[in-house]
Amino acid sequence: MDCSNVEDSTRLTEIFQTPFAFNDFERLIIDPLTPVSTLYDLPAGVFGPVSFKEIDVMNTLIETVEEEAIVNSHNTLVRLNMRGNKIREFPFETLDLYVWLKELNLANNQLLGVMPDIVTEALTTLDLSGNTGFILTETVFTGSPHLEVLRLNNMALGDTTPPNVFLDLSNLKTLYLQNNDIPGTLIEDFINTLSQPLLAVYLDGNSLSQIHPLSVTGLSDSGIISFTNNQIEYLTQGNWGELVSRLTRYDAIDMRHNPLVCGCDVYWLLLDSSAMRVFNSLTTCSGGNLMTDLPKPWFDDHCATL
Repeated sequence: MDCSNVEDSTRLTEIFQTPFAFNDFERLIIDPLTPVSTLYDLPAGVFGPVSFKEIDVMNTLIETVEEEAIVNSHNTLVRLNMRGNKIREFPFETLDLYVWLKELNLANNQLLGVMPDIVTEALTTLDLSGNTGFILTETVFTGSPHLEVLRLNNMALGDTTPPNVFLDLSNLKTLYLQNNDIPGTLIEDFINTLSQPLLAVYLDGNSLSQIHPLSVTGLSDSGIISFTNNQIEYLTQGNWGELVSRLTRYDAIDMRHNPLVCGCDVYWLLLDSSAMRVFNSLTTCSGGNLMTDLPKPWFDDHCATL
C-alpha cells in the first residue's frame, strides 16, 4: 500500500478505518517527493487493524512515532525503515515485542539524548547513522545479541563512546563508525566483541592520531579495518604490533590518506614482509612515497641501533 501523498495523520487514520478484504499487508510505503508539512506524527492506532511485513516511511516531517502506532504488526514486521525523517521520539522500549523484526533503519533523523538500551532477540541490522544528538552507554547493545550489521556513522560521537560498548555482540560482522570526530588515541577495549566475529570495521574520516595496543581485539583474523582520512602519523610496533600479528589477509588495514611520517617507527614492518602486507599496498607516507617502496638499506643504517 502506497500512502506517499497522504495529507496528515488524521487522514491516514481514516484510510485504515476502511474495511479491507484482508488486514495482512506485505508493505506500506510513505515516501513523498516533497514532504507534507501537516504530516508530523504517527499516533497510536493510526493503522487500525492492519498489519505489515515491511514498512518504509521516508523523507517526511514526522517527529513522533507513538508506542502503539504499529501495534498490530508485532507478530509480522520483518523490516522497519524510517530513515530521513525528523523523528525525535521513537518507542525503542517496544522493540522486543516485534518477534520477527530483522532490520531497523532510523538513519538521518533527530533522535536526542542518552540512547536507550536496544532489547531485541530478532534484530540483525540496525542503522542509527546521522542522529547527531545520541550518546551511547556501555549497556546499549547488551540486549541485542544477534546484531550482525551496525551503522553508527556520522553521529558526532566524539570521545563519548565508553569502552566495552560492543562487548556482548558476539555475532557482529560489520561495524560502521565513520565521520564521528573520534579524537586522539582509540581507547582500550573499544572494539572487543566476544569470539572475534567482526569481518569489517570502518573508522574512516575521524580525528584519530593513534590506537591503544588493545583497542581492537574483536576483529576476526581474516577481517579488515579501515582508518582512511584520520590524523595518524606513527605506526609503532608497540601500538600496532598486536593487531598486525593477528591479521592474515593482505591489505587488511587501510591507512591511506593519513599523514604518516614513515620514520624509524615503520622499521619493524620493513623487517617483516608478512606484517607489511597487512597494510593496504597503496598506503603512502606524508612525503608521497608508497610505504612498500621505502628503502630498507637506509633504515638499516639509521634505525637498526635505536
